[in-house]
Amino acid sequence: MKIALSRLKAVELESAFEIFKTYMKPIIEDAFGWDDIFQKNGFQGRLEPEWFSWILFNEEKVGLLCSRLKEDSLHIHLLIIFTQVQKQGLATLVTNKLRTEAHNQQLPLTLSCFKNNQPALNLYKKLGYTVNSEDEFFYEFISTVKLTVV
Repeated sequence: MKIALSRLKAVELESAFEIFKTYMKPIIEDAFGWDDIFQKNGFQGRLEPEWFSWILFNEEKVGLLCSRLKEDSLHIHLLIIFTQVQKQGLATLVTNKLRTEAHNQQLPLTLSCFKNNQPALNLYKKLGYTVNSEDEFFYEFISTVKLTVV
């Protein structure tokens, strides 16, 4: 199975928020409540359009990714696999692709995950991510660079 990433066009950012809302509202609402205006402002104010990509499988959109290269890591802000294609290994393929990209640059791959998002927590733990830090609502995960000795 091979996935590809395709950058969102600026005009698609509104639909990206609607996807975020569909998939993340129940989790956020359960954690600390959902305020539509606050969430939309945060989504548009904190996340740059160029960080977003469609996740493609067989040239079909199967999910949404928001990630960026930081000075000290490659960070996943958001990873959504659409319901109809979940549990087929696509999230694993995406995170492995990003992990390889990060490790090729000698950087860790980092991400945040709501503590109440059990399916995502199970996935990241199964893939060997470790908790780097936590607060009341989030775990910060890291996949460290595996250095090979020559």
